[in-house]
Amino acid sequence: MKHKISLVFIALLAMVAIGAQPVAEKSVDSPLEVHFAVMAGPTGFSSVALNKNEGRVADDIQIAMQVFPSPNEVVARLANGELDFACLPSNLAANIYNKGVKIKLAAVIGNGMLSVVSSDGSVQGVGDLLGKTIHVPGAGSTPDQMAQLLLKEAGLAVGKDVVLDYSVASPAQLAQLTIAGKVSLVMLPQPFVSMILNGSKNATEVVDIQALYEDLSGVANYPMSVMVVREQFAKNHPRALAQILKAYEDSVAWVNAEPQAAGEAIEEAGIMKAALATPSIPFCNLVFVPSQEAKEEVQAYYRFLHSFSPASIGGAVPTDNFYL
Repeated sequence: MKHKISLVFIALLAMVAIGAQPVAEKSVDSPLEVHFAVMAGPTGFSSVALNKNEGRVADDIQIAMQVFPSPNEVVARLANGELDFACLPSNLAANIYNKGVKIKLAAVIGNGMLSVVSSDGSVQGVGDLLGKTIHVPGAGSTPDQMAQLLLKEAGLAVGKDVVLDYSVASPAQLAQLTIAGKVSLVMLPQPFVSMILNGSKNATEVVDIQALYEDLSGVANYPMSVMVVREQFAKNHPRALAQILKAYEDSVAWVNAEPQAAGEAIEEAGIMKAALATPSIPFCNLVFVPSQEAKEEVQAYYRFLHSFSPASIGGAVPTDNFYL
């Protein structure tokens, strides 16, 4: 009788062990696949170390990263739940949140990196912009919003004191025209500012937009790019969320510390050519500031944008619920 009981007990133990085995294997062999979108250009630079180890940021978490040339498809995929994370211009993140897309701002990943560059020697600062034409890539773009806001704050009327020319929408083309001497005054972000300064002996940075923003607003930084997470993902996978945020923070640190290797990784990911990315990385203001730490500066920037164009952030400054 005792012998039979022992056999039954052993059999039960074996069944428990066999039943538990698939769960343990799944955490390693079938990791949680996280769908992560970044934009081509500087908004995607700081993400590239996530691609190391085939995207495994932990034994049970794997990043499936996609690079998109424009935000339209990213917004659509966020809205229908196909994406878990996305790196976006900060005004766009507020805009889609206000339109009902269930996202949370997880971190600021890029602060301001805009400059006014001149090649004619007649402009040395904001005061010299009176009567000038500034070429800006695209009406409604972040450079356009900042140009209009800061010129207004500086007491210069757009269309009267200063003309903004949107005839060339491509930042890369504007940079090439400036290097060739066909455009003499332009507002651009990195890496195109570095591209001009490295390619033209006559071009100089005449207005640091970040410094001007601080002077006019009293706030040290404005966030140009942020990382957002789908609200349901944050709710359902808190441990994975924490690990991914830590992995992204480490990625930012690596990109800033190793621009040469990072440039190669950026090109390999299809974000931008290394020759353009590598020299600009030290000037791209890549950061990792968790949502709650960044909240005050982000809200200040949104209030700044709202005062000029409520539609640019979806009609309202986001509520506290926007922040992770």
